[in-house]
Amino acid sequence: MSLEIDPSEGVFNVSGERKTFTIINVTKERLAFKVKTSDVDLYRAKPVYGFVVPQEKIKLIIQRMEGPAKLDKIVVQYAEVPEEEVEPKAPFQAEAQSGEVILPVNAKS
Repeated sequence: MSLEIDPSEGVFNVSGERKTFTIINVTKERLAFKVKTSDVDLYRAKPVYGFVVPQEKIKLIIQRMEGPAKLDKIVVQYAEVPEEEVEPKAPFQAEAQSGEVILPVNAKS
């Protein structure tokens, strides 16, 4: 079971920048996902939680705020969920995470 993120890394401007990535479900299962950042003061993600059906692609928007140049990461955790699940937070509250994908992000001047 796996998700992919395209592009597989992000380079942002230290003055702040918004970029769009694609989350791709390469499995045959419906997955819930949760997006976490290594620096919540510098990075915002939208959506934070969601579902992605088999072979579907969805947009992930990452906003970097103004701040110092440094390496960080965006972590997309995922868990297999049944069709009847309507709350994307539920598997993570139940600690049912089954994997994660790490998106390295870097800020440069």
